[in-house]
Amino acid sequence: MSSKECALCDRPITDENDSKEHLIPNAIGGRKKVFGFICNDCNNKSGKEWDSELARQLNPLSILFGISRERGETPSHKVETANGAQLRLYANGSMEPVNPKYEENTTESGIKINIVARTIAEGKKMLAGVKRKFPQIDFDKIVNDIQSKEYYPEGMINLKMPSFGGHKAGRSIVKTCLALAVESGVNPRICEVARSYLLNGGEACFGYYYERDLIKNRPEGVIFHCVSIEGNPDTKLLLGYVEYYSAQRMIICLSNEYEGEKFSRTYALNPMSGNEIELIINLSSLNQEDIVATYKYEKIPKGSIEEAFSKIIPIGIELSFQKELERVLNKGMQYAFENCGAKEGENLTEEQIAKLPSLLMEKLKPFIIHQLRRPKC
Repeated sequence: MSSKECALCDRPITDENDSKEHLIPNAIGGRKKVFGFICNDCNNKSGKEWDSELARQLNPLSILFGISRERGETPSHKVETANGAQLRLYANGSMEPVNPKYEENTTESGIKINIVARTIAEGKKMLAGVKRKFPQIDFDKIVNDIQSKEYYPEGMINLKMPSFGGHKAGRSIVKTCLALAVESGVNPRICEVARSYLLNGGEACFGYYYERDLIKNRPEGVIFHCVSIEGNPDTKLLLGYVEYYSAQRMIICLSNEYEGEKFSRTYALNPMSGNEIELIINLSSLNQEDIVATYKYEKIPKGSIEEAFSKIIPIGIELSFQKELERVLNKGMQYAFENCGAKEGENLTEEQIAKLPSLLMEKLKPFIIHQLRRPKC
């Protein structure tokens, strides 16, 4: 059932302006689309203003877990190591310096120049500037001998989480609940609390909830996003619940004047694979006092947020390890076959096969040493 009018601007929805609104933003791995909810203009505006802010705040987790998006790549994220090195971390697990590095030191034997570039082209450009300063050096030979070299940064990486919340990201969360309500056949106009917040601002109609686990069948070792709504005429509440990355947990009030039939609806997915997950979420035990308390940050027992994240971060670390191991192995095998002496399409000789392990180890060695140096938990 469609509202036939945009839930945000009341413009009639037609085949021409109906949008494919992602129930959970695609920028954090959402897949399911809702039709007949908001028009294209409101979709574009809310996506740029609200969903993009939510995605920015959750971007470190999107990179850590390697989410899959239907379109576009997860943006890189600036990180810093324990010894102060600034790096840019990419969704595929690779890293590069935020800025190129040039060091010039005078030693007893002369001037020592150290250049760290992000690409060979950038390195050559930097050398061109050095050549003008030191024309006596044979830079043509240096340029011809340039090779790319991978290395792991020293020190642990501090993946800082931006502060989560605010009105822009909050509106994205409320919009997600409203979208599920509309798809479930609820007229958005009876969601007066949510609509007022989305359209007019003012006091937020959501809060963080960690007092107890509202998910009855929470899966262990699985990262998920979920959105759930429940209408209860006994309490006159139409509530929503949103959880991102199995850790960011919010209660949303869509209406406190609900008089329709009692119902509930839940949608959840694994943002890495896109597979849906069956969850049972209980919102019926919440009352008006609970909702007011969430607005006042009174449903966050001491240490509860840290406990929630402590259960998911090890999963992300293991995923990152496996992803990097696969990348290094693939690159190492490619290097070994390209340098064992065999031509493309030829069968390998016994001598060429014997060379493969040592060639592979050349590329694996930095990874192995890096793992040995990592602090053990």
